[in-house]
Amino acid sequence: MLTLFRLLFYAAAVYGAFLVAFPQWDGMVYHVASLAIIAGAAVGMFIFLKVFDLSSRLAKIALELGFAAVVALWFAWTMPQKSGKTPWEQWAEGHRPNQLEARDGFARIGVNPSSPAAAFIVSLFPR
Repeated sequence: MLTLFRLLFYAAAVYGAFLVAFPQWDGMVYHVASLAIIAGAAVGMFIFLKVFDLSSRLAKIALELGFAAVVALWFAWTMPQKSGKTPWEQWAEGHRPNQLEARDGFARIGVNPSSPAAAFIVSLFPR
């Protein structure tokens, strides 16, 4: 069961990172559907790992991190933005998230950007 919680934690961390880094997201239906799809995929991955019962701890961690990478690719290629360009397209054009956008992202999801944890994460972004 711990594996399922880890998978969901990885997915939530990736999702939160995209919400903060690209604060001009749009489309509530997209977000609800994406979260449902990713939760279902996490359960599927959990069942896959239980059925095949890998003896190598390293292989399990690699598959879990691979799942997180697939979630990141999903949001990068599909997350709608008000600009009409997905995060992947913005990144390809040379746009890199900065501290101002991270502050906007935290404010948009209802987190005080001046709180200690949020301020630390914002400081990780370039100016």
